[in-house]
Formats: sequence, structure tokens, C-alpha cells
Amino acid sequence: MESIRTYRDVDVDRAWGRVHGRLDKEGLIPDQDAVVRIMPLSRIVSVAAVLVALVSFGGLGYFLLPELRSPRLMTLQTGTGNHTLVQTFSDGSVVYMAGNSYISYPDRFAKDQRKVNFLGEAFFDIVDKREQPFLIGAGSAVIEVMGTAFNLRSDETGFELIVEEGSVRVSLNDLPGYYQIVGEWEMLTGKAGIMEKSPVIDRTYLSWRMNRMQFRDEKLENIASVLNKNYDLQIYFENDAIRERRLTVTFFENDVETIAEIIAFGLGLDFEILEDPGILFSDRN
Repeated sequence: MESIRTYRDVDVDRAWGRVHGRLDKEGLIPDQDAVVRIMPLSRIVSVAAVLVALVSFGGLGYFLLPELRSPRLMTLQTGTGNHTLVQTFSDGSVVYMAGNSYISYPDRFAKDQRKVNFLGEAFFDIVDKREQPFLIGAGSAVIEVMGTAFNLRSDETGFELIVEEGSVRVSLNDLPGYYQIVGEWEMLTGKAGIMEKSPVIDRTYLSWRMNRMQFRDEKLENIASVLNKNYDLQIYFENDAIRERRLTVTFFENDVETIAEIIAFGLGLDFEILEDPGILFSDRN
């Protein structure tokens, strides 16, 4: 399908500069010391063997009572390259970001909505919360979802949306009150105030997100959730403390035993391969 292609050539820095200016004008940018920026890794050193165990115990007092502080604005930006940065939000939703993409989101969502701003290409897997819709500001469009999975490419001039599961409501900033509903395996493109919908022919296109899945300082519990879904696994933990350990790691076409070895080595754990298949992680004796 000629219109379905991987997003690679958008000038995200320039486009995001314009979005950032609008957010700043509307008073939506917090103080500089409240912004956490996670910069892209310069390279992937090897295939699935590059990992660094990052276990952080500092700043516990800051997180003991999160409801007493304002949400922090988090930002992620990926460099160029054939890898996918996987990030889990506070509600359990997951975003798979392709290269040359940018997202900003609060570390804790508001009670009435979950809102992020995004430019580039990503696959979103959103947890269903009817009372708390998930909103994505994507340049010229706003995407509203409940529980669904979809691929989004966007810049300041337009967007392309492909829904894999569920449905998505899309509106344009320049046409208030007008929207389109996009269902499973439908594609919606928008540019210059016009939206066009068509069926998706090539359903293998969305498999790009499985290429070199990269996690940065992510909880093992969240990594396991993504691996369970994409590798048809069941990962178990001997205790809750293991779930909370953090890891930076990249997976690329690994079998179950290799995945277990990578995680166990990085975090100093023992593991057991189970049937179905599955992995049980335990503290090293």
C-alpha cells in the first residue's frame, strides 16, 4: 500500500518548537526544574546483549506522597535508527516510539483525562478507562481513545492513523465540532483540513514495533507485560521486590531462553524456564 510507510523524514525538532511555543503561551509548560528530559541513546551497541541494570533507591521522600505535588512534565525523544523505544505510562498504557519521534506527558495523569502531545511515529496500546479518556495532541489533530491499539504518524501539517484494535475518534483543530470515527483495520489520513478514510490492506505493516524493542530504566514488571503480549509469554516473579527492579535493555528476535538470560544477568537473578512457555525469576542464592 503506497501510502503506508515508515515515518523517517519529519523535522521533529522544528515542529515541536512550534508546539512548545503554543503550550508556553497557554501556560501549560511547568517551571524548568520540574521538567525531566530523557535524551536518546547515541547507539545500540549490540543485538539484545547490551543492557545495564539501573536500580535506583534515591529520592524516595519525593515519591512517598505523589498526590501532594503537581504532575511533572516528562519528555522523550528518539534519535534516528531502526529501533523502538517502549515506554509504559502511569495508567499501564504503552507507547512504542519509532526513530525521530517526540512525546511529552505527565508522570501522573489527571482524574478526568489522560493527555499527551506527540510528533513522529508510534504505536499506542491504550488501557480502557471510560471515565478517563486518552487524548493525543498530534500537530493539527486531536485523537481521543478509550481502550484501543493504533499506529500514528504525525507532524505539524498532517497525520496518518491506522487502528489495529478498538476505535478512535479524530478531530481537527481548524474544524471544531467535526470528527471522524476510525474502526479496526481502517486508515485515516488528514492534511490541509481534509480527512480521508480507507481500509488497510497490508496488516503486517504494524509489526515494525517489534524491531529492536528498547527499554530505558523501566520497571521489570512493565517490561514483562510488554514481552508477555508480544512474545506470547508468561513471566512470573518470586516476590514483589523483583517486579520493582529497573533495567535498561534491548531485545531483538530473541527466544525465550535468551530473554531470560539477558534479564537475569542484568539484574542478578536466577530463572527457571516453564512450559506454555513461561519464565520464573527469583533472587539469586
